[in-house]
Amino acid sequence: MAASEPADEELIASYLRGDMGAFDRLYRRHDRKTFGFVRQMLHPTDRATVEDLHQDGWLAVAAKAASFAPGKARFSTWLYTVLRNQVLDHLRARQSRPVGDGEADPDDLASSVAAPEQVLSEKRLVLAVERELLALSVEQREAFLLFTVVELSLAEIANVTQAHPETAKTRLRYAREALRHRLSEWRDG
Repeated sequence: MAASEPADEELIASYLRGDMGAFDRLYRRHDRKTFGFVRQMLHPTDRATVEDLHQDGWLAVAAKAASFAPGKARFSTWLYTVLRNQVLDHLRARQSRPVGDGEADPDDLASSVAAPEQVLSEKRLVLAVERELLALSVEQREAFLLFTVVELSLAEIANVTQAHPETAKTRLRYAREALRHRLSEWRDG
């Protein structure tokens, strides 16, 4: 963020005073990472659901903006807490409904443009990583994504997930170990 750019906390305060442009700037600043977070927490091939939940998450951010307390946490910590709660509510609701495996056929994902074998291999790796992320517990997956994608500190992850810092650290460690083990065939060649 450039020095002349207002901080997130200033933008949310401006939004609360009625400046809709400030909210738009916040959204544009965080949209990509928040979408990635929601996408990875859910099944990555269900783009429509991810887009809907991402949008619902930002609507919740707008609705709950007055609950942000700048002295208590950074805006990004509060933002991911709101989004996390939206995702967990969705996952809880989904548990009561049967879901298909939703796995895409990697052969259907290959591009015919350039180096089809390389593209197919890369698509298979992406699908493998996404499948293994989904195999993690929700708590481990969110700790991993908040650390690697959102780039929150362990203390911020603990704050977002309302867990003890050692619990957040343990979840992240278990997630890394599980992914390292499950994806070893890709690493080893």
